[in-house]
Amino acid sequence: MLVFFVLSGFVLVRSPLAAPAYDWMAYYPRRVIRLFVPVVISVGLAAAWIYFFPRTGDPGGGAWLARQDNPSLGLGNLLREASIITETSRPDVNPPLWSLAWEMWFSLLLPVSVVLAAATRRWTGLWAALFLAVSAYGYVTGIEPLMYLPAFALGALLAANFESLQAGAASLSARRWGTAAWIGLTVLGPLLLIAHWLARPLLTGPWSELTLALRVPGAVLVVAAVALWPPLHRPLTARPLVWLGTVSFTLYLVHFPIVVTFGNLFGPEFWWLGALVSVPLSLVLAQLMTRWVEQPSLKLAAAAGRAFAHPLHAERPRADS
Repeated sequence: MLVFFVLSGFVLVRSPLAAPAYDWMAYYPRRVIRLFVPVVISVGLAAAWIYFFPRTGDPGGGAWLARQDNPSLGLGNLLREASIITETSRPDVNPPLWSLAWEMWFSLLLPVSVVLAAATRRWTGLWAALFLAVSAYGYVTGIEPLMYLPAFALGALLAANFESLQAGAASLSARRWGTAAWIGLTVLGPLLLIAHWLARPLLTGPWSELTLALRVPGAVLVVAAVALWPPLHRPLTARPLVWLGTVSFTLYLVHFPIVVTFGNLFGPEFWWLGALVSVPLSLVLAQLMTRWVEQPSLKLAAAAGRAFAHPLHAERPRADS
């Protein structure tokens, strides 16, 4: 999820930085509706799925499945999860929504992020080190805003310095060992993302928590490598990957109850059977939700943006979503 945090910081900040006068009055209703409508529908779908396919609570299913037992389907809990921003702890009905709370907070604080991103054009390396240090401190102390918000800030740093980073990336590629360096950076990103689980048998206490913080620079490297190294562009524009990118948001919203249901049904010994059913079913549902929920919500968000737009901006096309 940290990769998406970095990516959100990168994408959302680029448009205001590029615009001579950004229309914040249009941005806020557009952004809130774009996130809020699919989330509300996903909570309703998750609640219906849990109602019709109750979870067994089988203790033999393993620790992960045990954590998914007894979700509250009360109206108050459903409204709390659907509101996104009021609850950053792990939801009961659709647990992946915890990350959207931070997405919404970053979206609401975007003007501050844009100003901060512009400041990083000087002393870029020091700013990056500061954000990484704050994130590491957050992981060691368990302070969630410090854990997650720096990932958005680092994405904003990439956006604010993208042209200079492109020039540096081209210079690196031109060197004799440039390709080897890019391959190393491309591999290092995913390794840092899983470093905590690789090192967990060896480390305990604060040192183990500190390895969790390595996911933040790992996420930054993943986004930076894709954005700055051209040889990665063509493979990632293959039709299947483009389609996965198109349905990624709705897939994130709908997959969890399906995975848990078939995990309970087949158990940990036959997890692969659960995957054979839940993965394609989740992809189908994600495609349907993209077509019938996300795309209409984008149109609604665009209309709301036009309705609230400042007259000077009303006819200008928007670049964010």
